[in-house]
Amino acid sequence: MMTILKQNTPFGGRQYFLDWLRVLAFAYLVFFHTGMMFVEWPFHIESGHDSEFLKSIMISTTTWRLDLLFLVSGVAISFMMTKMTIKGFLWQRVIKLFIPFVFACAVILPAQPYFEALQKGLIEPGLWVFWTTKYFHFTWLEGMLTPWPTYNHMWYVLYLFLYTILLVPLIAFINSNTGVSFLSSLENWITKGARVLWAPYVIYLSVFFYTGHNDITHAVWDDWFGHFVYAYILALGLIFVRMPRVWKVYEDVRYISLAMALVTYGILMIKYNWNTPLDVIQWDLMEMLMKWSWVATLIGFARHYLNYTNDFLRYTNSIVYPFFILHQTVIIIIGYYIIDWGMNGFFEFIAIAIGTILISLTLIELVIKKYNILRLLFGLKLIKKEPELVFNSSPSF
Repeated sequence: MMTILKQNTPFGGRQYFLDWLRVLAFAYLVFFHTGMMFVEWPFHIESGHDSEFLKSIMISTTTWRLDLLFLVSGVAISFMMTKMTIKGFLWQRVIKLFIPFVFACAVILPAQPYFEALQKGLIEPGLWVFWTTKYFHFTWLEGMLTPWPTYNHMWYVLYLFLYTILLVPLIAFINSNTGVSFLSSLENWITKGARVLWAPYVIYLSVFFYTGHNDITHAVWDDWFGHFVYAYILALGLIFVRMPRVWKVYEDVRYISLAMALVTYGILMIKYNWNTPLDVIQWDLMEMLMKWSWVATLIGFARHYLNYTNDFLRYTNSIVYPFFILHQTVIIIIGYYIIDWGMNGFFEFIAIAIGTILISLTLIELVIKKYNILRLLFGLKLIKKEPELVFNSSPSF
C-alpha cells in the first residue's frame, strides 16, 4: 500500500524520498562490494576476474555513494535533535552507533581478515582458532589490506559517531532562535536559480585545491580529506532538512544536475579508456565535480518520483542498519567458496550478491530480531514486553 507524503512536520513533512535513497544506497553496497571481487582494485577476496565493464559502472558511483549516506544521516540527526536534549542525543548515539561498532569489530568482522589471510595462504584453516588466538593481537601481516582487529566497512559507523560529537555546536546553533533566523535567510538565498547546484562546490573545491588531492583512506587517524568531505556533507544534511524548499529546487534542476553528472562521468570514461587531449584534465578534479552533481541528481529525481511510502519501504528502512553490519562479512564468506566453483564470472557475481541478500535477511528475521540483546548490538529498537494480565485486579507493573 502506497502512502503519499503529508506536510505534517516543521521541516515540510517526512521526506520519504530520502528514506528511499537511504535504502537504495545501502542495498547498492552489496553489489558494489561484490563487484570489488571482480575488478583489479584491492579487496579482501579476489575472484580472478577483471571486468572492465563492471569497473566502468563502479567508477560512476565510487565518488558519491558514501556522500549520499552521510547526507541522509545528517537529515535523520537533524530530526532527532528536535525531540531530544543534547545529553539524551549523545547517549542515544552511544547506544545506536558505538555499541554496535564495538560488537561488530569484535564478533562480526573477524571472518573478513580470516578468509582474506586464508585465501592468501598466510594462516592455517580454523576460524575459531584465528578469532581466539590471533585476531586480538594487533597484527598486520604483509600482504593484508588491513591489520586485525579491524573495523573495515564499519568505518562509516565510527566516522558518523565522531562527527555526531564534533557537530554538537552546529546542532545547538540551528536549534536556537538565531540559528533558525540564519537558516531562513540562507534558504531564501540558496533556493534562487541554480545556487543549490554550485554553492556546495565553493567549499568542496576550496579544500580540494588547498590540499591538491582528493585521497580518502578510511583510516580514522590519517584521513583528513575524507573527514572534511563526509563531515561537510553530513552538515549539509543537518541544515538542508531545516530548509524544505531546497528539496523542491533540486527537483526543479534535476536535468541540469544530470547533464553535469553525465558530462563529468563521460570525461572520466574517455580518460580511462583512451589517450586523448582530455588527458590534460585532472582526474581528481573531475571526480570532485562528479561527486556533488550525482548527489544533486539523485535528490532531484528521487524527490520527483519517490516521495511516498509503502510497506516495502517501511520494512527495508527498519532493517537497513543490521543489514549493513552483516553484508560485507557475508559477501566475503560466501564469495570465498563460490569463486572456487568454476562458474562464469557473471553467475558468480549474481550468486554472491543474491546469496548475501538472502542470508542477511534470514539472519535478521530468524535470529537478530528475536532477542533483545542482539537487537541492541545490531542497532534495532528493543522489544517491549507486554504486561501480564491479572484477572480480578488492577494492572500491575
